[in-house]
Amino acid sequence: MRSDLSKDECFKILEDDGWIEYGKTIPREVIFEAFGVEEIEYPAMRYEIKQQELEELAVTSFMRDKLLNRGMYLKGGINSYRILLPSENAGQVLSYMHSADRKLKRALKLNKNTPAGHKIHSQDEVRIFMKQESIKHQKEN
Repeated sequence: MRSDLSKDECFKILEDDGWIEYGKTIPREVIFEAFGVEEIEYPAMRYEIKQQELEELAVTSFMRDKLLNRGMYLKGGINSYRILLPSENAGQVLSYMHSADRKLKRALKLNKNTPAGHKIHSQDEVRIFMKQESIKHQKEN
């Protein structure tokens, strides 16, 4: 990654070039260039591939976080990323809520089956259950 620019400055490059807009598809190479992620040439060593994947993940996680603050979501594709249209955001919100609901169910199951001396307090279990009910209610509305 670039050492001469901060991630915010790299993001600003994409923004100034008109890539940060609803519905825009951003080629992977454009993101790599803006953030200074080195494209590896194949054949490559496994550690080089993993290093590039980690750098790409760091960049896209940063971008996704910045875009969420603007009401935008960056969806990954094969060789590109796309900023969802506002009308597509609802589907992503439901996906997040469904994921949270699954994790809460797993948390309750794990706590229920944990030996008594190591369970979380019953009020924490009630809090988890209330969050789960809140998510269900939001999905219905």
